[in-house]
Amino acid sequence: MTLKHYNLGIAILFMLVWYGCSKSTEPQAIPPNVSIPPGQTALAGQLYSRQINVHDPQGLKVQLYAEGLPGWLQLFSDEAVLRGTPAAEDGGLHTFLLTADNGLAETTIQVIIRVFASEAEIELQQHVETAIQAITPGMRGVSVAVVDENGLLYTAYTGNIGTGTSHPLMGPHHKFRVASVTKPMTAALIMKLVEEGKVGLDDVLLDRYETLLPNANRMTLRQMLSHTAGVFDHLNSNAFWGSPQFSPSKVWTIPEIVQFAVTAGSRFTPGFGYGYSNTAFCVLGGVIEEATGLSIAEAFDQMLFDPMGLEQSLYDDFSGQGTTIPDLAFNARSYEYHLSSACAAGAAAATPSDVARFGWKLYGGRYLPQDLTSQLDVNLGARVGGQNYGLGTRIWFAGGIRHYGHTGSLMDYRNMLMYIPELDISIAVHTHHPHANWFTLVDSIFEQVVASFGSRPVKRLPGHEYFYETRE
Repeated sequence: MTLKHYNLGIAILFMLVWYGCSKSTEPQAIPPNVSIPPGQTALAGQLYSRQINVHDPQGLKVQLYAEGLPGWLQLFSDEAVLRGTPAAEDGGLHTFLLTADNGLAETTIQVIIRVFASEAEIELQQHVETAIQAITPGMRGVSVAVVDENGLLYTAYTGNIGTGTSHPLMGPHHKFRVASVTKPMTAALIMKLVEEGKVGLDDVLLDRYETLLPNANRMTLRQMLSHTAGVFDHLNSNAFWGSPQFSPSKVWTIPEIVQFAVTAGSRFTPGFGYGYSNTAFCVLGGVIEEATGLSIAEAFDQMLFDPMGLEQSLYDDFSGQGTTIPDLAFNARSYEYHLSSACAAGAAAATPSDVARFGWKLYGGRYLPQDLTSQLDVNLGARVGGQNYGLGTRIWFAGGIRHYGHTGSLMDYRNMLMYIPELDISIAVHTHHPHANWFTLVDSIFEQVVASFGSRPVKRLPGHEYFYETRE
């Protein structure tokens, strides 16, 4: 090899090394890494501060951006910190997008922060999540609301609003078909009409509403409200569901529903038995319309929801496959049939927060005068050998603690409204995904609320196990 060839080889080698080095130092379009621990929580009235984990594989400067950031929260990009103090009205889930950009590529992640009203609300959330894992594993969504003796609201919710994890997360603003929890709402309207002198509890039905219902000239409104009027129950009858008239989209009138009771006849002489009847409550809806000149939906809005401040409640006389309810937690049966068939017995939809507020105001004497409120939990059903039932109100001694409210079940929704008079606490528990251990879960939540939210020990009656009647 000559010196000339040697020098040429050295030059070529130098150029190759230089080219390789220059290639290795040129920034590539590699996105940065960004993360934040899951399950972020904040407490109303307290500073929330969270360091964001940011790393760029090439050591490039990373800029952070946020889209949909809640008003109470700020992003400090240079510090890679989220910081802010939520107020009480900021309670609930806050979801936003966080993006890390190094100038060549970017990474976007979703961040979810739950703002709690208090430490007690955090304990309620933790209990609900733990109880579901232990008692009802696999439930797709549960939502709970508690109103304490001071009128303060606490919520807990977990799961998704639909039938799988791809659907949005459950939040406090999601509604449920409350089914027979509609009954105490209808009872509240009747009692309001009693207060106004438009009807009397012992008025005979036929004097207040023209109908072909058997024994309409004998049964009283009080008996209808307490299921002691002997009225046939269309929703628990094959005659209704197997009727040639039935179709998922059919809008039912009260006379059409009454006709099933006409065909079946009376179950017993009014006042001499107990027989749960959705049909009777449908007819009570007709009494309300007759006395007010309003449709039943208008009566619910103007006489109940508006005065009580229940802004996330509605009477469903409209929904179907093509006309859905906003923010309804849904399942495969959510629009299986038109809710005119459940009428004033089960057509309402509401958030658990509204249901708990309703129970607290109705049973706590904040909607009706005390002389009328006190009649709601008089056990008229037991007096005639039936279930523990007052006026649109189930009565329980579950766990040895006297409380009352209502169950609700239709279209795979399960609902519980419970009011504990000794503690002046209202509890609402709802799901859109039934489970065989549903009532065991309710029992667990009930006990946790009694232990954590009661301001004083509650008296327990010995020998009373947990037991809830289950009817539509």
